[in-house]
Amino acid sequence: MPIVAILLVVLSFVYWYWHLKNLFKSKHRRLFALLIIAYFLLTLFPSSNVIFFWLSSFQIIWFTLYLQLSLVSDVGLVVYRQIKKEKLSSAFCLRYFRRVFVISWVITAFFVGFGAWNNYHYRYHDVEIPLPGLEKTMKGVYFSDIHLAAGFPKSKMERLVNDIDSIAPDVVFFGGDIADASNDYLNEKGFDSLLKEIKAPLGFYGIIGNHEGYLLRSGYDFVAWMNQNGIVTLLDSTVCNSVFCVSGRIDYQYASHLDLDRMSLDYLSVEVLKQKEKKLPWIVLDHQPKGLDGEKPKILPDLIISGHTHAGQFFPGNIIIDWIWNLSEGLGHLDGVLWFVSSGFHSWGPPVRILSKAELVVFHFVPKKE
Repeated sequence: MPIVAILLVVLSFVYWYWHLKNLFKSKHRRLFALLIIAYFLLTLFPSSNVIFFWLSSFQIIWFTLYLQLSLVSDVGLVVYRQIKKEKLSSAFCLRYFRRVFVISWVITAFFVGFGAWNNYHYRYHDVEIPLPGLEKTMKGVYFSDIHLAAGFPKSKMERLVNDIDSIAPDVVFFGGDIADASNDYLNEKGFDSLLKEIKAPLGFYGIIGNHEGYLLRSGYDFVAWMNQNGIVTLLDSTVCNSVFCVSGRIDYQYASHLDLDRMSLDYLSVEVLKQKEKKLPWIVLDHQPKGLDGEKPKILPDLIISGHTHAGQFFPGNIIIDWIWNLSEGLGHLDGVLWFVSSGFHSWGPPVRILSKAELVVFHFVPKKE
């Protein structure tokens, strides 16, 4: 699979180069095309500068749209040539390539503008979940994939804190991928203080995602940072209170970086089984919705909650995502377990969403009728 992905990237750049060099009449057109590609690649380097971040985001979206538009246009041009049965003039071809280029920039500007607005204005996603062993209704809030970094609007985080406060949940869950920047950067921007304001009577529980694994390689320990800022971070561990049990699983990438094996659901259920007489419902937080991944536990969780997929975030990702994951968004079943996958609170890479929604999930847990 990685080889196929690399091959597709190489072919995309070769195709892009061919298109770009046809924008110019100059004898240096190949050089101009290479300079545009070099400029694009330079903008991809990570930066804490907000302007540079938005520039990079714009370029990424433009690149994907330009490729798609060029491909569709080229197919149309081939069909046109077959119908007309005539050779196209160099002047016609020059106009064609330039129009595709300009149109791609116009569409990108619209996509970035609307997509940024759509990503910023998250929805409330209300979900009712029957749980066995629950004595009375319970309200829970879940959010994941916030990816705090340069370009993340602090006002969105402030609104999240205020919204959670107004919802007044009994419990708050966080599903991983908290940041794409250093601990120091987040503290400097005041995100640590905002997290500390999130409170719930039955606790604020969270897990780590694959991006915490990537940041660990750079020397940033977000487990400690999350615990310091009010999130009870569960690393292959289970906590039970008088109402429910919740387990948090280590993400695959994080475990791989530390050369660890993820603990089994049987291991996580030990604490649940100790509460056998109380028959407490068992909720599991697992960042990636991979199903049970071959496990055959003695008892199954009543609910597993994930994030990670972003519901594809923007076209064509929101089409491809359903080929990658059996459950990419919403409520369903994986390997016989009731599973919920959130589209995420923010975005990764370009802060843009097209045909997907950022969300704050509000769970209405109700007693399950036997």
